[in-house]
Amino acid sequence: MTHRDAVSAAALRNLAAEIFEVRPNEITDGAAFYEDLGIDSVQKVEFVVRIERQLGVRLTDEEAAGLRDFGDTLAVLRNRGVSVGP
Repeated sequence: MTHRDAVSAAALRNLAAEIFEVRPNEITDGAAFYEDLGIDSVQKVEFVVRIERQLGVRLTDEEAAGLRDFGDTLAVLRNRGVSVGP
């Protein structure tokens, strides 16, 4: 799979909302996955796998484990060279 250069934060937010079974407006940059959104580890793994497949990037185990909120996700993707727009 080729690396996708750009994605919108809104698309990622909608993906997270679908997997986490919450409304997209609940997915804020600082909303903690476990504490605020109440997700479990299986949902987090599914989110990481779907991002990897859709964007053609592979997160390290450390990067995946370090994702504590949506803002972390955006930061990791930007650090990997993915342009994340609004």
